[in-house]
Amino acid sequence: MPQMGYDMLEGTVVRWLMTEGSEVNIGDALAEIETDKAVVEFEATEPGLLRKILVAEGATVPVGQVIAIVGDADEDISALESGDASPAPAPEPEPAPAEAPSEEEAAIPLPPPAAAADTEAPAAGGLRASPVARRIADERGIDLRQIQGTGPGGRVTKNDVLNFEPAEVPSAAPEEPAPVVVASSEKPAPTPVEPPKPVVTPSVAAQTEAAGELVPMSRVRQQIARVTAKSKREAPHFYVSAEIDMTKAMDLRKQINATLESEGVRVSVNDMIIRACAQALKGFPNLNSYYTDDGIQMNDGINIGIAIAGEQGLILPAIMESGTMSLAEIAKASKDLVERATKGTLHAREYTGGTFAVSNLGMFDVTSFIAIIQPPQSAVLAVGTVAPRPIADGGEIKVASMMTATISADHRVTDGAESAQFLVAVKKMLEDPMSLLV
Repeated sequence: MPQMGYDMLEGTVVRWLMTEGSEVNIGDALAEIETDKAVVEFEATEPGLLRKILVAEGATVPVGQVIAIVGDADEDISALESGDASPAPAPEPEPAPAEAPSEEEAAIPLPPPAAAADTEAPAAGGLRASPVARRIADERGIDLRQIQGTGPGGRVTKNDVLNFEPAEVPSAAPEEPAPVVVASSEKPAPTPVEPPKPVVTPSVAAQTEAAGELVPMSRVRQQIARVTAKSKREAPHFYVSAEIDMTKAMDLRKQINATLESEGVRVSVNDMIIRACAQALKGFPNLNSYYTDDGIQMNDGINIGIAIAGEQGLILPAIMESGTMSLAEIAKASKDLVERATKGTLHAREYTGGTFAVSNLGMFDVTSFIAIIQPPQSAVLAVGTVAPRPIADGGEIKVASMMTATISADHRVTDGAESAQFLVAVKKMLEDPMSLLV
């Protein structure tokens, strides 16, 4: 099972695209794998024959587990088939700490090594549980000993935790207040003493009154929650905004689309923004880099991710090698990427290889917003709608097609001055759009 994403722990084999005995070349799509974010194609990294499929469609297995064997026709694969051998020895699991993990550790677990085929440690009481099952149980405060595992050998799976419903503990009936006894009819009856009322804080009262249905989070939404929380917690975000006059760009776009209509190519405003960013990033490599504990990892290629809203949440696949594409090529690649993201046929490199991102909410008539950086990237550009606004021009007021752009950047990698210069470069290209055609 490949690790398609630095925080991926397990994947589901949705569909095998080849059968046993098929000839395999490097780059051939072997299977469709469902991750926490999307369904992507798993591509072969070595040539040979697909000798054996070891994991059935619909099965969910941890990262690193052998799911198929590709080799020569006369190669002995008996050890791999029987599970007696693995690509690399799995490290000994560390003993679980006595205390429960902190909220931060439970929300953002570290991924296991790619070669560790079965790294889950026994849960409390000797039970075995997958890494994802343990994390979800920790997040929901569920004791794994209460769950009957349905996996091999009684292993507790993610679905076991999601489907677990703890038994309700009946509340004790309130005690009746003791009756007031009057000692004599000649004495006045004492005033009855009311039992003390429970003290309810406003927050608890509000939660009680507003409580409604608890809707389980989808896998995509859970992943979004983990990644965005990690990004905001670890990356010191800062923001720089600029107003861009898109009047000339909108006029040029009409001319380009009229020219390319016979070829079935249609350039969007977002395509022009991607082209401008790709050109500008060549002069600002820090904004196209990854932050690591060992230093800043520079990326030779410019792969711009575009935010695509799906039914279950947001994904950010990338247009690979955007820096080498013309505007028309970016338009074609962008349309193709959106279509395949909708169908669930993204490639792994598109899913994980983004080096910069553009998020556009202009189609929703949003004026401006700020976006969260997608780790391990260092920056994202958020753009709003293009709308007519009055502006000052040479002492006169005129109406222009204006757009607000805001860059979110990681202060560990770059600073405000560099991000401002990048934004100015993007602004100049969009306000003089003929440069996008060069």
